Amino acid sequence: MLRLYFLASVISILISCSSNPASTKCVPETFVVINERDLIPEGTAYDPETEQVFISSMYKRKIIAIRKDGSYYDFISEAEDSIWATLGMEVDTINHKLWVISSKGAPGIVTRQKIENGSWASRLYCYNLPSGTLHNIYHVSSSTVSDYCFNDLTISPQGDIYITESLSNRIFILAAGKDSIEVFLAPQGHHFLNGIAIVPDQNFLFVSSSEGLISVDLSTREYTTLPYAFTTQPAPIDGLAFYHKSLLAHQSKVLTRFYLTDPLDAISAHTAVDSLGLNSSTTGEIGKDGWYYYIANSQIRSGIDYTRMEIMPMDSLDPIVIKRVRI
Repeated sequence: MLRLYFLASVISILISCSSNPASTKCVPETFVVINERDLIPEGTAYDPETEQVFISSMYKRKIIAIRKDGSYYDFISEAEDSIWATLGMEVDTINHKLWVISSKGAPGIVTRQKIENGSWASRLYCYNLPSGTLHNIYHVSSSTVSDYCFNDLTISPQGDIYITESLSNRIFILAAGKDSIEVFLAPQGHHFLNGIAIVPDQNFLFVSSSEGLISVDLSTREYTTLPYAFTTQPAPIDGLAFYHKSLLAHQSKVLTRFYLTDPLDAISAHTAVDSLGLNSSTTGEIGKDGWYYYIANSQIRSGIDYTRMEIMPMDSLDPIVIKRVRI
């Protein structure tokens, strides 16, 4: 009888987590432990066809794919295709592509295989799914745009790719069918643009900055800072994901869910989804059946000696934990 009651309670919690997440705290769980302590992962992506989770590595300049059974392998090997540090990623489910931001030279980017000297720069890699063969590499169009560091990206239903640039605070675009990346918007008064998420059916973006969360109308390019009905500022935020009128936001040691008003023009409430053992939790991605997969401990701060621009000793680093929670 006790066993049946326990099972019924678990089912009840899972149902309430998906239907009314504000009232019930869902329980995160470990999905996989990656025994590469020096990975320094940053970006995540999810392929619904293969149900694989992709993890990018800044330090090792590669991409790991995690199968649904928890086994993992190198999807893109270290420095393959001359890829630089890998950051934000996104799967284009319509065209079966994995888009990957690759950057070099910027403060905070430390890699095992050293990259040639030069100014800060980024480029956008596109890989075919599920093969992993390189489709193309895209560059910024104008030679007058210098010292830029792409951070994260999102894809519109039309195939346009929007990219945050953190050092000079701009949003870039690779328009569908185009061959080069251009500046889309430079929101004044906002610094260190980072996480980015699109609302597919309403034609606007959410972008995180040091000053808070920005809403960007893609038709007019007008932007506004989202007001919030509580005292804690919704910043700083790294990765950002939109899900059912809410935003999942990575705040280093806390994964927070911000609930939005209707019509999504303000933050009405927030709750901590996970704060247990997080160490520079950077990004996550929505998967099937309401599962959210995320990096729990990138060690992007604690794992790098930024004075010497070197990784910390291996015995001081932890295995990389990828967690998931049904939201």
